[in-house]
Amino acid sequence: MGSFGINAKPLPEKDFLTVPAGKGVYELAFDASRNVLFVASAPSFDKDKTHGLVYTLSPDTLAATGNIATDRRAFATVLDQENHILYIGNTLEGSVTLIDTRNGKEIKTVQLSDMSNPEAIIHTREMVLDKKHQRLYVSGVAEKGIIWVIDTQKLQHIATIENVGEYPTGLAIDEQKGRIYAVNGIGELITLDASDNKIISRVKVEPQKKHFFLNIAVDNKNERAFITDPDLPDVLVVSLNDGKILHRIDVTNSLAVIYNAARHEIYITHRNAKLISIVDSKTYKVKSSISTTALPNSLALSPDGNTLYASVKQGEKEMLTQPDYIIKVDLNKI
Repeated sequence: MGSFGINAKPLPEKDFLTVPAGKGVYELAFDASRNVLFVASAPSFDKDKTHGLVYTLSPDTLAATGNIATDRRAFATVLDQENHILYIGNTLEGSVTLIDTRNGKEIKTVQLSDMSNPEAIIHTREMVLDKKHQRLYVSGVAEKGIIWVIDTQKLQHIATIENVGEYPTGLAIDEQKGRIYAVNGIGELITLDASDNKIISRVKVEPQKKHFFLNIAVDNKNERAFITDPDLPDVLVVSLNDGKILHRIDVTNSLAVIYNAARHEIYITHRNAKLISIVDSKTYKVKSSISTTALPNSLALSPDGNTLYASVKQGEKEMLTQPDYIIKVDLNKI
């Protein structure tokens, strides 16, 4: 198909494999050892329907191979492939559910937020796994933001990092350097030391603008972060060393972002624009984009970096009759 300019017409969704999954689909996780794509979902927001479902799909065909019922609604996902555990963020209850990927059974739920006052429950949002130090970091979205730390050997909550600004959202990690990166609702990039959970640095990335950062992806080798703000156009490319803006990727308001070192590409979902962008990480130019019929949400990559998956959510009206769906993008064919 050749290279695409920024104004090239988006590729239509019909050129790709799309399969309906179910209601309330959120994050995805690819388990290469079992050849499964896990899809977390919160099927209902009714007060009495608090259960979640994790759909299991074939990564090749997107055919449904079953589903795992969870006591609590399932939003975020992190896979610990070696230890056969899928971590599921239960946003509304401020907890994390652990699932054994070998049998699809819930192992336990680690309660993070105090549940005693239902009005004051701190919602979980993003999670990152530090395999080297056997820790799971979970952002707690509150005015006085926190990050919880779970010991992945003991399977229990061991620490709470405070003072991470208002509404911390996205998290990223550099295991080799022992750094955790967080972004928040006041436009900060915060760097934490994984050995003692202390804040090393915090920078207001673009103080002259009111930023509510949502997600962060990192290119650890080249020490840069890609940060999205759903309220403003452009994805910011930011130095992990000093928080300075290296570049602005010229795209519309963005939600999810993921970096693919194998192909030197960045993938971005633009929920409201119903678009997924594929960006050259060397030139920061949009190579191509995919137009979706509904609202693209979360992204996952196959371990070899050649296949991109996205969850696509229905709008408020459509969700009553249409299921959310998954799109599979063979990156070699674009």
